[in-house]
Amino acid sequence: MAPSERYFSKVGTVTAILGLVVYGVSAYLHPFTPPHHTRDAFSDYAVESLWAIYHLGEFLGILLMGAAIIALAFRLRRGVAGVWATLGGAAMVVCAGVYGIFAAVDGVALGIIVDRWAAAGPDQQELLYETAFAVRQIEGGLFSIQWFMFGIAAGLLAAAFFTSAESSARLDWFSGMGSLSAFASIGALSFAIVQAHGYTDLSMAFQIGLMPGVIWIIAVGLFLYRNPVYIETLEEIPRKEDEQRHDPVN
Repeated sequence: MAPSERYFSKVGTVTAILGLVVYGVSAYLHPFTPPHHTRDAFSDYAVESLWAIYHLGEFLGILLMGAAIIALAFRLRRGVAGVWATLGGAAMVVCAGVYGIFAAVDGVALGIIVDRWAAAGPDQQELLYETAFAVRQIEGGLFSIQWFMFGIAAGLLAAAFFTSAESSARLDWFSGMGSLSAFASIGALSFAIVQAHGYTDLSMAFQIGLMPGVIWIIAVGLFLYRNPVYIETLEEIPRKEDEQRHDPVN
């Protein structure tokens, strides 16, 4: 038997909101020192005993939000829209996987090397600082790729919503979600491109482009709550009956 569409949508609604809460709380507890203010940031990290826990919390939040996107892809799986939705769900799986590597680099590897840097004597501190700085650059690259994949996922799901909509000019759940998905995609891709050059003042400013993604995840939860199952339109029913009548198997 196929999975229950209505139950999957309920799971998606819960995980969308819960994922945002878990990620938001973990990010709030994370030190706020800008990552490109490297020495100040490393000094703050060195005194954080729960550094790894914060990143595990953020990763859990991403996994929960990823589950909501998978539920959305399942909800939109029919017809031409299903092609775009399936690809969007796959892109979100890659996004979550990259974030898991990011969390391991930032939350574990960087935390350990920063602790060693803070505890080292003057003759070793510069070498350990450069090592930590190198790890930071790997982390920054993974952060760029993660948001790039998030933008790809949102863009593909925008195509799924627009394909499902009766008219892109008519304001309804599908066209509205398509527009919001497109905005989330553009914001995430813009940040990813800037972040690809490392943590800078410009990349920090471009983080405002990630806010449509936050709103999009909330909207995904609301969409799954308000539209938990697929409903055939009046135009689709006679078309489906005609296809069945001409199907040689039947």
